[in-house]
Amino acid sequence: METPYFSLIVWAHDTDQDMFKDMLESIDEQEYREFELYILDESKTDALEVIIKEFFPDIVDKVHYRKLKNPKGGAYANNIGSHFAEGDYLVYINQYDRLSSKTLLEMAQVAYKSEAENLVIYTDHDELVGQDRMNPHFKEHYNRELLMHTHYMGDFICISKKLYKKCGSFQEKAKYAYMYDYILRCCFKGAVFEHIPMLLYHKRRLINGPLTKEQRQERSYAYKEHVALAATYLRQSGMVISTISEPNETKWGIVYDSSDFKRFSKDYIFMHDDNVKLITRNNAKTLYGYLKIPDVAVVGVRFLGRLFTVDNIGFAIDNEGFTYPAFHGQKIYHSSYEDLALIPRDVATVDSGCCMIDAKVYRKLGGFNPSLTGRDAMLDFCMRARAKGYRTIVAPECIAKYKKKEEISSQTSHELLVSTWQDELKSGDPYYNMNLPLGLSNYMLPGVDGEFVYQPMKESSEDDISADS
Repeated sequence: METPYFSLIVWAHDTDQDMFKDMLESIDEQEYREFELYILDESKTDALEVIIKEFFPDIVDKVHYRKLKNPKGGAYANNIGSHFAEGDYLVYINQYDRLSSKTLLEMAQVAYKSEAENLVIYTDHDELVGQDRMNPHFKEHYNRELLMHTHYMGDFICISKKLYKKCGSFQEKAKYAYMYDYILRCCFKGAVFEHIPMLLYHKRRLINGPLTKEQRQERSYAYKEHVALAATYLRQSGMVISTISEPNETKWGIVYDSSDFKRFSKDYIFMHDDNVKLITRNNAKTLYGYLKIPDVAVVGVRFLGRLFTVDNIGFAIDNEGFTYPAFHGQKIYHSSYEDLALIPRDVATVDSGCCMIDAKVYRKLGGFNPSLTGRDAMLDFCMRARAKGYRTIVAPECIAKYKKKEEISSQTSHELLVSTWQDELKSGDPYYNMNLPLGLSNYMLPGVDGEFVYQPMKESSEDDISADS
C-alpha cells in the first residue's frame, strides 16, 4: 500500500481565536507530514483566514480555507470538506481540540498495515481543562452492542475515503448526533473498525460549571437525537425494539422484543446452576430478546458478590488464557468506569452459572468441549463461536448470585485451552483496553482503589501514556 495521505477537516463556527490557534498548533506539530487541511468557516469575519496563513506559510498549498456562505451546521461542513478532500483518509477535528504530535503517525501505521478499504480508525482521548489534561477515556475495542447503547467512540474518527463514498454524506438533518449517525451507518455497512489504545486526542471541555437552561435543553435534544438514531438503525435491520431514556443522558436502554419467548423454547438453552439464585424477574425472557439478534450466540448476566459488591459482569482475559471477573469487588451503588457496569456489551466470555445459548449455534459447534472444566469450557465455547462470527453479550439488567460458589478448573484443562487458542490469546482480550489494569481490580484507572474517581493526567509528555509506554 502507498503512504497514507490524510485530509483533516475542521468546522469553524463562533470561534474563539486563542483556542482555535491552539488546535492549529497541534496540527502544525504533527510528526507525520502527509496531510492537507480543510477549514470550513461559518464565522462572520475573515479573521481565521489570516490566522491560518500565519500558521502555515510553508505549506500554504496544502491548507484550504473555505468560507461557508450558507451555514447549515457541522454535518454540512463535513460534507463540503469531504467532497473536496484529496486524501485517502478523512479526519474530522473539533475546532478547539488538540492532537497529539503522534496522532497522524499512529493512524498512518494502522492504515498502512490494514488490508481493509472500508476502514474506520478511532483512538482513546482525554480532556483539556485550560492547559491541564485530565479524565482519560480508555475506550473499548470495537464493541457492537455497546455502540447501540452509547456513543462510546466519540466524535474524533478517521474514515477511509472509499468508505465515505460507499456510505454517502453526513446526515444534515442531525444537529448534534451526525457523527454517531455516521458511525452507526459504517457499522451496518460492514466497516472494519480499528481502535488505537493511546491518548492521541485531547478534547477541550468548555463547560466547567452548572449548565444554563439553554445548555440543558441542547444536551437533552442531543441525547434524544442519539437515542432515536440507534433505534432507527436497529429497526431498519429488521429488529423489533423499544428504548428507555436514562436520567444522566449518557447512555440509553434498548429493549429487544421477546414477546414470542414461549413459542420458541427449543431455540435456546437456558443454563441455570442449582447453586445460583436469580434476583431479578423474567431473566430468561430478557436474555431471549438479546439472543434473537442474528449474530449473538451467548448472553450472560450480572453476578453479585458479598456486601453489595459485584462478583462479575462477564470476564476479561489475558494473553495466557486466564479469566478475570469484570468489575469484581466494586460497590454496586458506586459509579463504574465509563458506566460500563450498567451497559449491555460484547465480552470475551460470561459466567456459565446463568446464561442463555442459541441452540442452533450450540449444535453447530458440537457443544462444550468435555475435556475442559470451569471457566475454560465456557471461554472455549465463546471463542469458537466468535471464530464463526458470533458474539457473546452480557446483560447487566439480569442479576444473579451464587449461594455457594465453587470454582473447578484443572491445570490440565487450562493447558489444553492455551494450546488450542495460543495464537488468538496472544492478541489479548478483543474487548478490553489494556491501558486499564487487568486482574481482580479491573475497569478502573491505574492506581485507583475502591470507588472510581477521575484523576488529572501528568504533564511531562502528552505521548507517554499509551499501551506501549
